[in-house]
Amino acid sequence: MSFRWSFSQWETYSQCPAKWKYKSVLKLPGQPPGPAAARGLSMHDRCENYIMGQVDLDYLLVGDPTKRFGSKGEAKIDPKYVPILDQFKDHENGDRWVEHRLGFDNEWYLSGGISRTAWCIGVLDAVRYANDGILHIGEWKSGQPKDTHGDQRKLYALFGLRKWGIGPLQEVRVTTYYLEGTADPQRLVVKPTAEEKLKELWRGRVEQMQNDKICAPRPNEGCRWCDYAKSKGGPCAFGG
Repeated sequence: MSFRWSFSQWETYSQCPAKWKYKSVLKLPGQPPGPAAARGLSMHDRCENYIMGQVDLDYLLVGDPTKRFGSKGEAKIDPKYVPILDQFKDHENGDRWVEHRLGFDNEWYLSGGISRTAWCIGVLDAVRYANDGILHIGEWKSGQPKDTHGDQRKLYALFGLRKWGIGPLQEVRVTTYYLEGTADPQRLVVKPTAEEKLKELWRGRVEQMQNDKICAPRPNEGCRWCDYAKSKGGPCAFGG
């Protein structure tokens, strides 16, 4: 089977190569998503459905008021993000994409969406291409910022340059929005001239992942939650 990767796979590898091997190479089963993941998915899905005109404002902000997600409670979205969501929903030229699936071959040419022939795959939460030549990519997050969110912005900026770079594209703006209002949005702005630099960055990172024959464990605080930890009966020697 040919090598294939996504941002989430690289993120896992960067945190612990062994975990990536267990999950993505050996495909060992893990635990189903917990309440925190379900809560984030609820907010994410409501944003998608609101942009597509399938739910109203009240449902966007609160969701099902009877639903709770363990100790995390309700999955409320901060109202300050409504104008931003409206920009994706109602912007000037009418183009809008949600859950936009992209796949590329190893030369960064489009490869028919998320297909079996793709080398790199990803899903952009929301995209709009304004008449001024600015491409906006929005990523919805619950909780707090993480360092790897910046890496995700760099990869998705490259996606934008490769998918929409022919024509009047002036710049790509990738913004991470923290829907609960726990942090200010974080943005990366790139010009088309940044494409080769971004390719080089990700080529080096992916080659390291692809050529790693050992995938040694990298013990860290995440071991306590890892599905493959020793304490959970997993194959890893750490996390006891």
